[in-house]
Amino acid sequence: MLGFSETARRLKTETSILVDAFRRRARQIRGARELTALVKPLERETAVRTACEYFGEGEYLAAGIDGSMQTDELLEMFIFYINASAYACPFKVSTSRVEFMLDQAERNDKLSVSAAVPLWMEDLPEAADTPSIETDTQVDAASSRISFAIMTMAELKMACEAVGPGQVKILFLDRPLSGTFPPLARDYRDVLRMKRFSPAGMNTPAGVLSLLDMTLAYYLGSGDNPLPPRERLLPYAVVRMLLDGEAHSATEISGKLGLSVSGFEKTVKRLRRINADSDGLLLEKGGGKGEDRFQITAYARDYWKRVQHALDWVLEKVFKSAEHPLAFGEDRWLTARDLNVFNTLLVYRLRSLAQENKTLVIGVAKDVGATDLSRVVMPFAASIGMLEPGGIPRGVKSDRALLGLLSTSEEIDFPTPWRTLGYDAVFTTLVFREGEKPNLSAARKRAGLEGFFVRSYFQLRSMETDSRSKSSVFLYDRFQNEVFDGGQRMRVKISEMDKACDANIYFERESRNRLDELILLILSLSDNPHVAEAFGHNQLLFLADKAVKAEAKQARPMLRGVVELEIGPLARTDRMFNIARRFRDIRAEYEGLREAGGGEE
Repeated sequence: MLGFSETARRLKTETSILVDAFRRRARQIRGARELTALVKPLERETAVRTACEYFGEGEYLAAGIDGSMQTDELLEMFIFYINASAYACPFKVSTSRVEFMLDQAERNDKLSVSAAVPLWMEDLPEAADTPSIETDTQVDAASSRISFAIMTMAELKMACEAVGPGQVKILFLDRPLSGTFPPLARDYRDVLRMKRFSPAGMNTPAGVLSLLDMTLAYYLGSGDNPLPPRERLLPYAVVRMLLDGEAHSATEISGKLGLSVSGFEKTVKRLRRINADSDGLLLEKGGGKGEDRFQITAYARDYWKRVQHALDWVLEKVFKSAEHPLAFGEDRWLTARDLNVFNTLLVYRLRSLAQENKTLVIGVAKDVGATDLSRVVMPFAASIGMLEPGGIPRGVKSDRALLGLLSTSEEIDFPTPWRTLGYDAVFTTLVFREGEKPNLSAARKRAGLEGFFVRSYFQLRSMETDSRSKSSVFLYDRFQNEVFDGGQRMRVKISEMDKACDANIYFERESRNRLDELILLILSLSDNPHVAEAFGHNQLLFLADKAVKAEAKQARPMLRGVVELEIGPLARTDRMFNIARRFRDIRAEYEGLREAGGGEE
């Protein structure tokens, strides 16, 4: 075994090697003038004009929402505590400026929610949708899966309430929606694939909830979800045409969707398969071979009513009902996947409400390890002539590290605030393959759906005493907006399942997107340069974060005490003292007492 001195010597050598490699990468990046084409300093006048256009002159409300989760254990029981809160402040829009009154920021009691969920260890695998739990690591992963799903639901529920009519006009979320949505959608697809969804069969005022309802809701939302021109999505494009309740001819459908004869036949074949799998609940006409007129059933047209009823029922159950939040009938649970199905629907609801009420929803990510900018956005920009391929630095995989190094270059002037070009979140699911056609390919068989989110990195402040010392680089995202984004979409070819297909992606080029100029202005006006945690970040999110953590800290001992009063007699009468906590926690306590007493093992 190596002595401590030899280990330290080797560590010093290995660290020096890494430091030298980092310095070489940093020099390469800081000299990459080519990358300035990706960076857009704030055009303040454009941003103010856009604010007047988007909001209108007047005084409005901005809010920041954050959530927290705590997990405790007692007598083989998990106690999940989840809470979310919001801080809000007024802001004014005039023809000359946008002003945030951050000194008037206060907690919004109407935007606050919490839930406490007890769960026996033996029920954890089923509730977490995990086949088996045998190790402490698996226990932690399963419990985190449940608590994170509920916390996400709490934040999205509050967000939907905040953007209602006459409410908040700017909403900051302490999470990137483009990063939150993919794992939710993956769980949704798993539920549809496995055909295992606890609320299926529940009664609603519009009929019995079915898996067909959930399938249509996933692809169509309320009917306004973006549907890229992909072969696998065409049956749902047909269903969307048929939501008007009328019968449409084969010629009309194929013409409107631009389908060839063979393409239409494939689409109809899949549509009829969906109808057969749902026992004929989908098609009123066109379900039989040879039929050339298509119409969906009255039941199918009401799919969104049933789905929305189920969503509201779950929100009531988890956050307000006196019943167990996850219990669903005898020996059945609302699983983590079930919860994430409803979280996906909450994202759809938030998108629709934000568009309807002209609320700007901005997701902010503090600690993001994304690589999509360096991995695929920059190579793609080079492929369309925005960058020289030879000017793209290699070696640094973290986008935040790359941009942070670039912004501190002595050779390149990066006046803050600035942002990178905006790009479609579908890029996070793609890879760039040099020399191949198409050069954009799905990273994992199937690409995500474009048209939902725009992503961009930003940096807000430089130190007054040293302009090269700057705030951290963060990421923001937003919902796509046809008014501002429609002119910057590109029809490109991507490879999916080893087949080339069309994608209609958003990619900001030379022409600046005025909505992103407005967002950069908003971000630059809503940080707090006097507080380290909010320097170059966001004051409202900082305050909301402190509030939920303080509340969770106060609630934990109280909730634990409530549970102990209920299950303490069980431990005493059934001699179950040693399972009141996990063995590793008992061992840690003994080790702590031994160290405090100066004893040795």
